[in-house]
Amino acid sequence: MMRMNGHGIPVIALDIDGTLADYHSHFLSFAANWIGKSMPHPMEINPGKRLSEWMGVEHSVYQECKLAFRQGGLKRFMPAYDGVGALTQGIQQAGAQVWICTTRPYLRLDNIDPDTREWLRRNNVLYDAVLFGEDKYAELDRQAGERVMAVFDDLPEQCTAASELGFEVWVRDQPYNRHYADLGESRRVFSCYEMLQVIRDNIGPWRKRNEH
Repeated sequence: MMRMNGHGIPVIALDIDGTLADYHSHFLSFAANWIGKSMPHPMEINPGKRLSEWMGVEHSVYQECKLAFRQGGLKRFMPAYDGVGALTQGIQQAGAQVWICTTRPYLRLDNIDPDTREWLRRNNVLYDAVLFGEDKYAELDRQAGERVMAVFDDLPEQCTAASELGFEVWVRDQPYNRHYADLGESRRVFSCYEMLQVIRDNIGPWRKRNEH
């Protein structure tokens, strides 16, 4: 975890898995080989089912598979979505900070931090801070508070958690979150380039609202 004092600089919070990186396809490919059975196609719509149920495996097997995936260093070479480097460069050029917020379990697996930072380096992702853990948005609120201008995430439960803290949240569109409508379709984005456009459109009004 990295702590920052930005003195009023706006913060953009970016999730990694499913938002900046194609976690879903990468994990399902690994799972098919690790478990030894075919998996649903990554673009198949999952109408809100638990991932283990959608995969057709016992949840305990899914948990073991996910642990093996994390321990195996596969997150180092997870495919990045097009434009992740340009997105973070554009955010910083606009005068905002990039805070990477991931649910990856920093304190439980020693390789999580180095694997995460190596992925960021390989994909030219610029960042000012990294937060780990399931309570990432509560920690973001504690550290950055009113400086948080926007949050981008793919998981419905994390989007809801961030929204309930008062953050402006955009949903990174995925086949497994199409059922999620709590924030409305206007808060759904489809690419890193669209995310950057959202930030550019909103940073001026945000600064006016937060002038002191």
